[in-house]
Amino acid sequence: MSHTRGEGINCVVSTRLRGGRKVNHVQVATSTGDTSLAARELSFLVRLAQAAAATQRPDELLDLIIRESTSAMGTDVCSLYLLTARGRELRLTATNGLNERMVGKVVMPVGEGITGWVAESRRPAVVPDVSKEPHWKWVPGLDEDRFHSMLSVPIESGPRLVGVLNVQSAEKRDFNSGDIDFLRAIAGQVAGILERSELQRRTEVQLAEIQLSHDIHERFTKLSLEGAGIPAILEVVGSLAGGHAALYSPDGYRVRGAGESSDGMPPRIHVPSPLGQAGSREVRINAGRPARAMGVVPVRAGADVLGMLAVAVDEKSAESAGRRRALEHGSTVLALELSKDRAAAEVERRLRGDLVEEILAGGLEADEAERVAHQAERLGHRLPQRAWALVLEPDDDETEAALSARGELDRLDAALSGLIRSRLPGTLTVVRSASAVFLVPDEVASDLATVEKLAGQVLAAAAPVMKPGTASVGIGNLANGVSELARSHVEARQALRLTRRAGGRGRVASYRSLGAFRLLLEVQSPDALRRFVNELLGTLLQYAQSRDTPLLETLEALAAARWVRRAAARQLGIHINSMSYRVERIQSLTGLQLDDPETRVAISIALRARAMLGM
Repeated sequence: MSHTRGEGINCVVSTRLRGGRKVNHVQVATSTGDTSLAARELSFLVRLAQAAAATQRPDELLDLIIRESTSAMGTDVCSLYLLTARGRELRLTATNGLNERMVGKVVMPVGEGITGWVAESRRPAVVPDVSKEPHWKWVPGLDEDRFHSMLSVPIESGPRLVGVLNVQSAEKRDFNSGDIDFLRAIAGQVAGILERSELQRRTEVQLAEIQLSHDIHERFTKLSLEGAGIPAILEVVGSLAGGHAALYSPDGYRVRGAGESSDGMPPRIHVPSPLGQAGSREVRINAGRPARAMGVVPVRAGADVLGMLAVAVDEKSAESAGRRRALEHGSTVLALELSKDRAAAEVERRLRGDLVEEILAGGLEADEAERVAHQAERLGHRLPQRAWALVLEPDDDETEAALSARGELDRLDAALSGLIRSRLPGTLTVVRSASAVFLVPDEVASDLATVEKLAGQVLAAAAPVMKPGTASVGIGNLANGVSELARSHVEARQALRLTRRAGGRGRVASYRSLGAFRLLLEVQSPDALRRFVNELLGTLLQYAQSRDTPLLETLEALAAARWVRRAAARQLGIHINSMSYRVERIQSLTGLQLDDPETRVAISIALRARAMLGM
């Protein structure tokens, strides 16, 4: 026989055997006072359930729980602690009788104090006198020493702990099993109410985010359809995200922005490696001087990273849903705009490239040249009648291969476009797979010195794209008509070829600067040049294959130093006596007298012809 209530409703449960089976008989003894108490408890639970169904505000329900629980339990205080998101702390959420100004401020670690012990053990705690309870923890500013007895029960939703519900009384009281059951019933109602409230809150948040996402998507879509352009899209991204927005290239160089001169966004950022991976999202970085917090997201078109969208991080909006949606939709619309720009630029570049290639192919008669000129005008390009041909080429095979990679030509085109607009107006330009050609009108550059200066600016603009390699620029002679542009282009490439074979890197070389040596280019028979080189330098070429003394290099150093032996010795890093020995050895092997002016001219020509032939 067992007792299930200590007072209120007394239930006696007895067990008898009937037909070999155990049968429980329950006898319920009630009194008028017991019935009144049970009715009051039942009435409270009914009111609580009805209120939970009628109101949508959880704070009103919590006030009702605290207020009515105090009355129904016959206590002076009722307090509600809820588990925080971290899962290891309980926060005071509501109270009736303690210092209400401490609501939301008091945090009790799980396992600490009576409340923390109940949360950790998931068991009710009855404390007749808190001053004698070892688990009791005094909270300054919250607890009052006039409260002596306490009953605390866990609030659970299935296997999950939600919080703890406490009641306290000023008079010493022995809470019985009936009190525990009643407070646990209240805690069960509280758990259900909080679960429904949390579900409703999440639903409302999701609906709000869906509506926000829809509104932002519509706004960006309208901008894209109206052709507002990338600066306008960046301005909207910045306004929605709570900070200035800018677009950067995949390697971190700034491409476009709204109010670039005053928005404080840096000209370059370091792109974290995770942003290049598939499925990557926002990454926080610090950039600029002074350093400022920025959120960076990749702008993707399929597997290609077209750029980086960066937004200055504002503390108030750093974690807002609007900011996240602005970055997500903004990056998507920017991807569309960049894809359209890339496609349009590619079409325009191909048309321009076909036009320039036809011109540079050469062999145009007067009527054909006129046809090409009219075709260029229909495409929005004016062919200059008098122009200089400039050619930009990498200095080595590694740089040429890197430049041919996907996306690098776009970088080179972008790097040169600003210079062309500001310093080379009217210049017809085409970026090839591993070079760039410029047809500069004589109105922009009327003399060679001006053209060489502009070529140096072209080299400086292209240098960041070429790193770690280098490039050089060749300049042909002025063309006096469309039909002569092909000749000027060939001259520019020949100047590059001879300069590179002579060891030049990162230089501007004009065809005119080749001087008398450009006559070598007019020789139609390479065999004739090769025979000339062998006649003068053949003995030294054979000597270089079998001996260590660099006699051929010594001869080249002498020619470069205008035949001043001490200057050539300094260049080679040898003593003047060693230089004299080498000169005597060269004269002995070749039979040439290096002091003879005509011999010096012949040797210089042979050395340049050898470089041109690649011997």
